[in-house]
Amino acid sequence: MTRPDIATRLGTSIFTSLDWMGRYALHVWEVIRCLWTQKIRFRHIFEQMYRIGVLSLPIVFTTLMFVGMVFASQVSKEFIKVGAGKIIGAIVGFAIWRELGPLFAGVVVAARVGAAISTEIAAMKVTEQIDALRSMAISPFSNLYLPRLLALILMMPILIIFADVVGFFSGMLIYKTLFHGNINAYMNSALHLLNSLDIYAGVLYKGPVFGFIIGSFATFIGANTKAGASGIGWSATTTVVSILLTIFIVNFFLSYIIF
Repeated sequence: MTRPDIATRLGTSIFTSLDWMGRYALHVWEVIRCLWTQKIRFRHIFEQMYRIGVLSLPIVFTTLMFVGMVFASQVSKEFIKVGAGKIIGAIVGFAIWRELGPLFAGVVVAARVGAAISTEIAAMKVTEQIDALRSMAISPFSNLYLPRLLALILMMPILIIFADVVGFFSGMLIYKTLFHGNINAYMNSALHLLNSLDIYAGVLYKGPVFGFIIGSFATFIGANTKAGASGIGWSATTTVVSILLTIFIVNFFLSYIIF
């Protein structure tokens, strides 16, 4: 009796996963198709850019400031012991610009914006506001989903630039104040050892990809919320967990391919 039960559960899980993947692909296609079939609502996009980008700056600043400080502190302790203090700026720069800046910016935006978008759309779905839009011949794809997706794709590179700068210079502050390091040596090592790919790859490649992942997952999961208050909570939790896991996996492959 046990084997059929296990096989049934496994088969159901596989088919459910395939069903969700198919519906996600159709959702993304419908959103993208709005670019040439529907009127683009620039006002909605700018509103979402403000909510997603500008309002995320304080938490991105705080997060990357302490990430840069902690990383520079640990690196400085060990590198100074072996007489390699002159390259600390380059090491911090490699870590922040390549990985920590883009990754933590993505995590912060996923936690703050992804959950908010999913919850907002889920509440509209549960209260039948999305059905009301359809009854008035207003597409939720062009009016709700597309502006949020485009805003995330456009704002993530800007947030990553901000995160990189904050993380790098907060590391320099710790190197100077706690370890009495030379700021010129810190900057020179970064300028000489970092190349242009190290600096712009995280911004131009990882930024839009992370923004697409956050926007598409949040709108899709919110739009497929089940009725009830528990459904909204499920959407918020599922959105954040799904986005974080996907970002970590995609970040590995992007880093491997790019660098």
